[in-house]
Amino acid sequence: MGVWPPRGAEPVDVSDCYERLAEAGFGYGPVFQGLRSAWRRGEDVFAEVALPEGVEGERFGLHPALFDAALHASFFASGE
Repeated sequence: MGVWPPRGAEPVDVSDCYERLAEAGFGYGPVFQGLRSAWRRGEDVFAEVALPEGVEGERFGLHPALFDAALHASFFASGE
């Protein structure tokens, strides 16, 4: 890719992501609130996700909380 965020990608507002999910009945603890930023380019979704400081993820190929945060980006970028 070489450039971040990807060229031509439009930012997606995810600032209230976890508040909106909570209002819909989905409660996520701090480890599972990893979506930081998202962008959309056509049907492609790009996201920055992170674990909170102090959470170890080395024993996982991909920490479940990071995978979940990527799904959150996909949901919010779809405009649902």
